[in-house]
Amino acid sequence: MKQIIYIIAFLISTISTVPAFAVTEKEMEQARTIAAHAYLRYANDGSGYLDETHPKTMAELERVLKPKEKENLKAFKAIGVPKDYASWDKAQLVKYWGSTVFASKGLLEKGKIGKSRAKKRLNAMSVAAPKPASQTKAEPTQAKTPTKEETKETTPANTATPSKPAAETPAPQTSADSTAIAMSEAEAAATAALDNELDEEIPKAKDNTWIYIVVLCILVGVVVALVVFASNVMKKSGGEIHAKRNDGEVAIPQGADVEAIREKFATTLNAKNNEILSLNKKVEELTNQNRTLKTNLEALTAETASLRTRLTEATRKLAAVSAVATASPSSAAPSVAPEAQPQTPTRDLKPAPAPAAPPVTRPQQPQATPLRTIFLGRANAKGIFVRADRTINIGNSIYRLDTTDGYAGTFRVANDPTVWEMALLTPRESLSGACVCADLDDTQGKERIVNDSSGTAIFEGGCWKVIRKAKIHYE
Repeated sequence: MKQIIYIIAFLISTISTVPAFAVTEKEMEQARTIAAHAYLRYANDGSGYLDETHPKTMAELERVLKPKEKENLKAFKAIGVPKDYASWDKAQLVKYWGSTVFASKGLLEKGKIGKSRAKKRLNAMSVAAPKPASQTKAEPTQAKTPTKEETKETTPANTATPSKPAAETPAPQTSADSTAIAMSEAEAAATAALDNELDEEIPKAKDNTWIYIVVLCILVGVVVALVVFASNVMKKSGGEIHAKRNDGEVAIPQGADVEAIREKFATTLNAKNNEILSLNKKVEELTNQNRTLKTNLEALTAETASLRTRLTEATRKLAAVSAVATASPSSAAPSVAPEAQPQTPTRDLKPAPAPAAPPVTRPQQPQATPLRTIFLGRANAKGIFVRADRTINIGNSIYRLDTTDGYAGTFRVANDPTVWEMALLTPRESLSGACVCADLDDTQGKERIVNDSSGTAIFEGGCWKVIRKAKIHYE
């Protein structure tokens, strides 16, 4: 019987030493707050302010929420809290508030993404351990031991107590005492075993420490040896400096003037830098020259187009003058007086009649080359007119171009109030591509556009292109 009691006491003491982790009400509230905080953070993109808050209860969380998050929290608060959480361990707590809750209906899909954050924070929680079960079970054991007063009360007054039962009454107390003694002995044995284990571990740790110290000293010695070896090698190799030249490597003997070599290298480097600077200047000069030539080319192209136009007009006028000259009667050639001949007497000599002049036929005057008028739209950044019409197109036409050969012509802003009004609304877009003005954007209070000089354009690549811009001002 005593052996069974010892075994039971040993088992009770062993079980009582194992900490049984359980979830308290405070920890349940903290876990619920963590899950709600993660859900609200991902449910709304504008809830970044929640990253700076760390509430531990739902009441603290609701105090920092904005109206949008309070609205989203209603669906989360509708999820019930299990009543048997007192028997949960940490794994069950993390599973419920980190996975089960986020799978509930009524939650926003965006908010369910926050379950990974909730799991991470829930795993970081610490679940406190309750008091050992040995303390709670020892008290009932002592309470069950009857005292002398309770024995007297339970024994009837008129009953005579025999001597043998009176001697046997302390027996229950003896068994209880033996149980308590066994429990205390088991606990003392477990404590001694634990102390022995700790005492054994401490020397082992100390033994490992001196091994680490020895290894560290060896590594330090190796590093010092390597540093000394490297310094010696550098001293030996420092006597020979290899200078690279175009024909290969030439070894400079020990004791050579290093400063002179450095000065020579610096001189060569400065010469190369100066050469680079001179080349850069030449590149800039050539760039400027190219820019000047390009400007001259554009001017010559414009002048060529203008001369071509003038040549066409001159040819037309020359043809008209030639036609008029051909149509006028030709002047008679000067007659030569005949030599004087001796007069011979004649009778009744009549003068010969003068020959009749041939009839003059005037050739038909050739028609001059007709002047063509084309109405053009705005010019883009490349100087190309975006459209061309035979008649003015209100809303699209801005310029009027006159040409005689269809290759080159002069243009100016069309003399139309509607065109003026639309061009003054957007002067930069409508006029800058083909016109030059003192202040192109100063259109406040202006009503008309005056052409100071015409521009020149040529027909190239199937479209009219600006060669020289027209000059205008506003009135």
